Amino acid sequence: MHALPIILFRWLHILAACLAVGGAFVMRVIVPIGLKDLEPEARQAAFLKLRRVFKMVIHTCILLLLASGTYNTLGNWSAYNQIPARAHPLWGVHVLLGVLIIGISLYVLAGKEPPKTHGKWMMINLLLMAAALGAAAALKYVRDNRPRVSAPPAQTLPQQPS
Repeated sequence: MHALPIILFRWLHILAACLAVGGAFVMRVIVPIGLKDLEPEARQAAFLKLRRVFKMVIHTCILLLLASGTYNTLGNWSAYNQIPARAHPLWGVHVLLGVLIIGISLYVLAGKEPPKTHGKWMMINLLLMAAALGAAAALKYVRDNRPRVSAPPAQTLPQQPS
């Protein structure tokens, strides 16, 4: 029963990350290509509808990433403390990139109209997402391949003469 929440929160984190990265890729790369043949008014209307749905997905992903990331961190912190020189910098980079990604996402998706530079910021966000995934993969690798701490040898009591 203890493994169920661990597995659930790990998959929630991965699912939310996949939706965020995939959604950002679709909105930055696929949608502009698909809309380019439309008239400017139709293109703008379609883009704003897609952006609204994307905004709801990203806000849900942010909530899931923060909740599952906190749970996963608390569950793995003792393992990270066994190899702090390798795990703590990777964890810090992962969290810092996540905060930057969330901030950029909220900035780009604020309001009804996107900022003029939304395309540039979405591309930067995609690159930061790739870096965050790399830091997460490296963190999982060092956690899973850390030297195992073995229990100290059992001490035997001296034999009493009979």
